Amino acid sequence: MIGEQIKKFRSQKSMTQEELGRRVGVTTQAVSKWERGGVPDAEIIPNIADALGVSIDALYGRIKSESTEDIITHELSSLHPENGFKKAFSILWSVSLGLSGVSSVKDSFGSDVVENLNDHEGHGYYSRLCIDEGIINARMNTDSRYFFLMPEPKNGYAQFFENIDELAETFSLFGDKDILKILFYMYSRQNIPIALSLIASKTKTDIKKTEQLMEKLCEKNLANCSVIETENGNIKAYTFFNETVVIPLLCHAKEIRDKKVINWGVWFNRNKPLF
Repeated sequence: MIGEQIKKFRSQKSMTQEELGRRVGVTTQAVSKWERGGVPDAEIIPNIADALGVSIDALYGRIKSESTEDIITHELSSLHPENGFKKAFSILWSVSLGLSGVSSVKDSFGSDVVENLNDHEGHGYYSRLCIDEGIINARMNTDSRYFFLMPEPKNGYAQFFENIDELAETFSLFGDKDILKILFYMYSRQNIPIALSLIASKTKTDIKKTEQLMEKLCEKNLANCSVIETENGNIKAYTFFNETVVIPLLCHAKEIRDKKVINWGVWFNRNKPLF
């Protein structure tokens, strides 16, 4: 049973016997022996489970089947966060290929190529998918990657972005260079309250304008204002949060501005308008 399970999970991951053996620390012949009915030593079974990204129970066949989601969750949770992010991006790239109709990475894009898309003369490598069911946009450069996936909303993209005035106001706010200086300064600090006067000093911005901009950032739920009592009276201090909103916004703004773009893996098969 365990040999059959090893072969099944190894095949699901498109992993060779040699690769599994290398990860576990045994020879290719040992893996082949297991899959032909042999039984691995008990002490390396946890290593086999980790290498295959499954639970030990699944390896013994005690779980009839694990969903793809369970396998991914188990594998990522077993990795150090740095390696987990690398693996997660690889999985998301597989998602992009799958939704585009490419059955295997090897059919069109070698995985070794994906892992070596280094910046070349400042070029940005992008993968894009636009179909009736949704869109994907990913930056593939090895040194700075991101992945955006959005299924088509039930009532379409236009209704999701129907408040044009609010969008215009947000773009206008982030179009202010002083706002960007404040953002980069605040996000370079630990998540602790920072006095208004210090923000103005560090960003070389007029304190009255700094206060106005900070109030706008609070309105947008990107910062929080608190009042600190001192011997010289009360002062305003601000704490920033929602980094996971600002970073994607800045990434896509840079992408729009980027002049050196290489579309690497593009699938456009949309039959209806975007808006």
